[in-house]
Amino acid sequence: MKKILLIVVCFSFLAVINANSTEIAWMYVQHRAYGEGKSVNRLGFGLIDDQLRYLTSDSAVSEVKLFNSQEKEMKMAPHRFGKVSEIYGSYDSKNSQWRYSKNWQFDSWFHVDILEELIPGKYRLSVKTADGKTTERAYVFNRRIDLPFVDQRSIRIKKDLHGNLIWTWDVPERMGFLAQQTKTRARAAIEIYKNDENVAYFSIILPSHMGYVLIPDDVAQLINAKGDRFELKISLETRDKNNRAYSKPYIFNEELKVVSR
Repeated sequence: MKKILLIVVCFSFLAVINANSTEIAWMYVQHRAYGEGKSVNRLGFGLIDDQLRYLTSDSAVSEVKLFNSQEKEMKMAPHRFGKVSEIYGSYDSKNSQWRYSKNWQFDSWFHVDILEELIPGKYRLSVKTADGKTTERAYVFNRRIDLPFVDQRSIRIKKDLHGNLIWTWDVPERMGFLAQQTKTRARAAIEIYKNDENVAYFSIILPSHMGYVLIPDDVAQLINAKGDRFELKISLETRDKNNRAYSKPYIFNEELKVVSR
């Protein structure tokens, strides 16, 4: 009897794993503005399997739906899928130290343009997979805030005495006023292309009033080895991820290195 019970329990456990084999790891509902003049409302999310690995294709996804706090289904464009290798940095403001990961990690995501205005409240994402199962996740959109852009013309790259790259930009004056009203941060990112394909990504999150990044020489070499075109962008965002404003990209069509302008 105990053996039969054990078999039933094991079977039930495996069934639960199977039923939840694909889950939403993260999501956001966000208003985005771009320095080129475009703005969109964007749904973004990542899916993982039962081994906590991000999906390598979108073949498992058959349907994506988003509902607002009134349970109204939002009108959306078809979903799009992306994948890259990534490395990250972080800035320890308490100890004034830079920290970098030097191991490339696989990441993938889905993004969808929302074709309606966003209203404050809780949004519910429902994703159906090809096997007919559904996974859901909720996200709160608090409010829309119009953030300023970092001026692409203010971006500078130089080397310090130790060969590290110093990346600087001018912080918009309005960020001082905004910082009194809401929590914000900045994200410095490099999109890396090889033969016109987006293959890798580097990013570091900073205080929004800090227009400065130090990229160690060995990390810069890792980035250079991945691609043949590099797009540097600064985005300012609210800490709840509800709002983000991207600078125009500053593009290198060759190795990322010191330039004079």
